[in-house]
Amino acid sequence: MYRELKRTASDMGIQVTDLIKMFIRMGLNGDLVSSRSTVVGESKAGKEVEYLKGKVFIMENMLRFMQEKIEELERRIEELESPDIVFNTRKFGSGRINKP
Repeated sequence: MYRELKRTASDMGIQVTDLIKMFIRMGLNGDLVSSRSTVVGESKAGKEVEYLKGKVFIMENMLRFMQEKIEELERRIEELESPDIVFNTRKFGSGRINKP
């Protein structure tokens, strides 16, 4: 079974773990059909569709990761620009906010 998963993942240009995640997501969404030709994609068009689904899955994960990182950076910037931090930094002379 692993060899078949590895071959399918290789055909799609993704890793086996990403393929398994994709199958799980498809199963949860009800998109996964039990016939072998639909799941594995024996025709050329089927393989291309599965390849594109795999790429979309990877891009969704990458975008979700980037969105989390951007939100974290925005939160940190807001903390640094808060009046309390700027006031305390200037009052006690610690840090180098807005200083050359």
